[in-house]
Amino acid sequence: MWETIKGFLESLYGRFNGFLQDSLDIDGKLIGLYEQFIVPLPELIKIVGIVFVGFILVFGTIAFVKKMLKLFVVIAVILAIVLLITQLNN
Repeated sequence: MWETIKGFLESLYGRFNGFLQDSLDIDGKLIGLYEQFIVPLPELIKIVGIVFVGFILVFGTIAFVKKMLKLFVVIAVILAIVLLITQLNN
């Protein structure tokens, strides 16, 4: 019984995935954009672009971690207040 359900779901996923690959062709479009815009650029511009994207990724990750840390602290303070209030009511 479970094998039949598993086989049905796997075939459904396979057909849906194949349909999306044929209709969207994301890989081909991305490679086409790369060949159209990146390949003709001089190597120096490519290096500067890679460094720029690296900076954006590093600083973006740092900013994201800082915001998540602040959110964690706020949630921890709220939970501590809730626990303190519930302990005082008992």
